[in-house]
Amino acid sequence: MTPVLETNGLAGGYGELSVFHGVTLTLASNEVLGILGPNGAGKTTLLRTLAGLLPQQGGTVNLEGRSLGRAQAWQRARAGLVMVPEGRQIIPGLTVLENLELTRASGRSGSDAASFNTRVEQAWELFPRLAERRHQPGDALSGGEQQMLAIARALMMQPKALLLDEPTQGLAPIVVQELRGVLQKLVGRFAILLVEQNRAFMAGVVTRSAEMRDGRLVAI
Repeated sequence: MTPVLETNGLAGGYGELSVFHGVTLTLASNEVLGILGPNGAGKTTLLRTLAGLLPQQGGTVNLEGRSLGRAQAWQRARAGLVMVPEGRQIIPGLTVLENLELTRASGRSGSDAASFNTRVEQAWELFPRLAERRHQPGDALSGGEQQMLAIARALMMQPKALLLDEPTQGLAPIVVQELRGVLQKLVGRFAILLVEQNRAFMAGVVTRSAEMRDGRLVAI
């Protein structure tokens, strides 16, 4: 079976600064790979490079066997490699529904109204709290609700591989538990690459784990 997401010798960083190197991994559609590691180990830089937000300094990234090469972030997202960034990055002045509607411009959430509406209903089913707040602006949501919205927005893109960067950061334990339940429902729908420092949260979600140390991915 062709892996959904595959890297070989991937390297990345900022400008001439190398942050990680030699990252080789494969991820199938029914797998959740969790990556642990201290701050500064290169975890977020790895995700940002995979998503095309930072240029590759070396190596390859393939999605369903197709090289992404020099594809930009929007092209990778349209192909199905979708990232939920650290800090959520929702649009605070737009309502919950309007934040979801932004994905229509991607060309991947379905251009016709029926397809889009179906995905919205699926988002409400997965996140009932967002359904209740659909007409409230993003900056009126709690941190947990903003994280739910960031994940719901990514799901509207129909990901083949979902990249999650520190989804539990700054959240109350009860919200973390709720997010774990959501991710468990998503396991098997697509590949998930999860960067997280909460080991207890990861233990209930991931199928495999690895650690970033000094810019290398180890202990898979």
